[in-house]
Amino acid sequence: MTVFLKICRFGAFGVFDAQGENVQLGAKHQALMSLLSTADGGIRTRAFLEKTLWCLAQPEQAKASLRTALSTLRRHLGPEAAKLLFANRERVILDLTRVELDSCAGSLEFMEGFELPHESVFNSWLSDTRAEFSRSSAHPVPQAGAAPGRVILDRLLPSIAVLPFVHRSPGAADAPLGSLMSEELSRHLSRSWAFSVTSYLASRQFDPEKVRPAEVSSVAGVDYLISGTVTSDGGRFRAEIDLHDAVREKVIWSRSFDGSKSSLMEGRSSVLRNATLQIGQTAAGEAVRLAGFKPLKALESHVLLMAAISLMQEMDAGKFQRAHEILSHLLEREPNHALPLTWMGFWHVMRVEKGLSPNREEDSRLASRMADAAIDAAPAFSLAHTLKGLISSHLTFRFDLAQDAYDLALRDNPNEALALLLKGATLAYQDMPDAAVQMTDAARQLTPLGPQCYYFDAISALAHLSARNYGRAIELADRSLDAKGAFPVPLRSKAIALQMSGRGDEARSTVQKLLEAAPKFCLSQFQRDNPAAMSPAGPEWASALRQAGVPE
Repeated sequence: MTVFLKICRFGAFGVFDAQGENVQLGAKHQALMSLLSTADGGIRTRAFLEKTLWCLAQPEQAKASLRTALSTLRRHLGPEAAKLLFANRERVILDLTRVELDSCAGSLEFMEGFELPHESVFNSWLSDTRAEFSRSSAHPVPQAGAAPGRVILDRLLPSIAVLPFVHRSPGAADAPLGSLMSEELSRHLSRSWAFSVTSYLASRQFDPEKVRPAEVSSVAGVDYLISGTVTSDGGRFRAEIDLHDAVREKVIWSRSFDGSKSSLMEGRSSVLRNATLQIGQTAAGEAVRLAGFKPLKALESHVLLMAAISLMQEMDAGKFQRAHEILSHLLEREPNHALPLTWMGFWHVMRVEKGLSPNREEDSRLASRMADAAIDAAPAFSLAHTLKGLISSHLTFRFDLAQDAYDLALRDNPNEALALLLKGATLAYQDMPDAAVQMTDAARQLTPLGPQCYYFDAISALAHLSARNYGRAIELADRSLDAKGAFPVPLRSKAIALQMSGRGDEARSTVQKLLEAAPKFCLSQFQRDNPAAMSPAGPEWASALRQAGVPE
């Protein structure tokens, strides 16, 4: 990736452009760059920067000073490097993936000889940072310059490795089809928060015809292993894929798939998408089974997490509540870990969406608290920012804040499917239907955790409803309902789409199912609590629901 800036922090502090030319900066701008370059993911809150760099100023004056400093800094950096500096209402971010940072070397001091007169808070931070670096010759900041969101969370995700697939006759034995398929499958799996995926290049060290799953587990430290064989005939191939519990050396899933070579070569193979989906569903189902008969304290943390995520998708109130119990236990075990904090936040939002919440405001408050705690624990964690956006868009109707949060999530992980999906929904609420459809369709092309697919279909149906693609909205709502028949969101979208396309009898039948799934649902609740009602199409949708039999 192209490097636009180089920052020397040990010895005399300096910022240099891509050609090595020194960027002339004042003391306050140097301090700002030092704070950002040492932050997890390059992210600092505005409040922290204001307090640290303008400790004597009044709050409004400090805010204005930071705005001015950012504007001036961008100008000094130049048009290309300025793109690395991003700010929203809450945070300032320096894209460290395009910045070359030096490491603590020898006896060189961090920002040697530097100080800010009269800024006691910054000078205290500088003193503490120098002391920390002097105690260790390791890299200054654990995640600086890296993509921190996923790395620091991998230990709580079930790990999986994909062995190179074995090519069987007929077909040319030297064809790279097996390697291509296993490499693409690794890529599909890595797009989801379902697994921590071992690098495919690392997996190639094993001979797939001789190695035992337990050997791979002991060397690579994985919980699950995927192996397979592939045969080809003309433009078609057939793949036999197995999912192993690597530790217990037990095959827990095995399927055959047929597909075309051309779609595989173009990176759009439905075979790999379906295989990834089924692998995620199987692993989650196995986790639920284990959590059902083993005491929680005896289970691995990643098993608890997968079981909770899977149970959260259930419409049954008892199973949904069981997810809360498992997450609570996991938070006792991992009290400051961003991943369980984030999923507990999602649990509170989903309780509102499923119509199970006794107190919408309380669930909103608790979800926000979990999101803030997760972001404090891992400032660049894409899923935590996605949760923050979901709360803003679906519970508090602050679509501007939601867009900022989704953008932050996608900066950390451009393949964060849930952020793409929910950003699309927010665009639908703001009367941008074409962009909403484009974004939700893109989200569905990425492979989410298997049990969540119904949710992606439901939100995509809403986007198509906003674009007046009634047939497609009904089709996607039905797909969601085939998986989770009592989910109010697709039932509501389907009823509106049916009524607005002149199919009143079917709309009334769908409303009856909606009222069975959510007995308290009524038009006043829809208009008060649903972000869809805030959209320009809201009155029209409310009218359609009224005509289809939803009570006032």
